[in-house]
Amino acid sequence: MKVFVKKFLHSANIDDGEVRVGLLSYSTQVTVEFQLNTYKTKAELFDAIDRVPWTYGATNTADGLKTMHEEMFSEGNGDRPGVPNICVVITDGVSNINHRRTIPEAKQARRKRIHIFAIGIALKDLREINGIASQPASVNAFAIDSFDELEGLNEKISNSVCPGGWADPTMAVMNIMSSRLSLTHF
Repeated sequence: MKVFVKKFLHSANIDDGEVRVGLLSYSTQVTVEFQLNTYKTKAELFDAIDRVPWTYGATNTADGLKTMHEEMFSEGNGDRPGVPNICVVITDGVSNINHRRTIPEAKQARRKRIHIFAIGIALKDLREINGIASQPASVNAFAIDSFDELEGLNEKISNSVCPGGWADPTMAVMNIMSSRLSLTHF
């Protein structure tokens, strides 16, 4: 996952401040690894991604989504008014903690104009991933069989995020979440 996130962000204009990245990881508990305004350079950001520890536990996507939309996308933590907010959720499990709150938390985030891309790894049931993703799910939800397939999604998602490329100043805020991540989402 760490390699995927760094490759995904490789072309992002982070050093000039056009793109900000925050990261949270979740398993049983949610951990904000860093806020949108924590790192100003790509080198600092990539070092921080490399330091994110792997955490064992259950899948608490609901609290991850809640923390993302209530805490991370706030002006005090680096969100900017008038700039599109994008979240990429990567999970290798269906919620098994607070599972009834997962889709409502995603809907709440979308009501706040946070665009959500959802990536499900080795999931048999895609209803939750499709419910988390912004609509249409056919464009914003991705199902892959293994972590090895993440690399193939880099270009597909970055083209959806920024059709004009990362130099397009309209895409400037991103939050990546991941379940049981050896890294991070995103």
